[in-house]
Amino acid sequence: MQALRIDVRSSYEMQRIGELIGKAVQGGEVLALYGDLGAGKTTLVQGIAAGMGVDARVTSPTFILLNEYTGAAGRRLVHVDTYRLAEEIILAEAATFGLEDLLTGEFGAKDVVAIEWADRIEALLPDDVLRIEITAGDDDPDVRTIRMTASGERSTLLLENLQI
Repeated sequence: MQALRIDVRSSYEMQRIGELIGKAVQGGEVLALYGDLGAGKTTLVQGIAAGMGVDARVTSPTFILLNEYTGAAGRRLVHVDTYRLAEEIILAEAATFGLEDLLTGEFGAKDVVAIEWADRIEALLPDDVLRIEITAGDDDPDVRTIRMTASGERSTLLLENLQI
């Protein structure tokens, strides 16, 4: 299992790390984002979208659950937010909008899926996933620590290709 740790000190730096991830994706990756409310998950996804060549304004899909964006070379970013799924029926609710299909790659090998609040659907995540945990810094509340852990061939390759 390959891992990477980065400290960021601003939303600009968070977006920049996301942009580097977006430039490194090949398609087929699942990015599982973890972190408290306000940690910077959406900011990171905005950067990922920019790195993938998405021109549209990227917003959190908290109330609609899923946003799709098309970037350069026809590669699609699927941005999922599971925060509002009802806890007692979360897996059944996830099935209503095709989350399992997205995670098994049935929507397209060019797609990249970024999931905020991935801990809520841990049981649905594939074996090959890049886990991205964002936490507040130990000494400075303005610092965020990003820990990326790859658990499969595709996510390991993504970490190896990051130009950080």
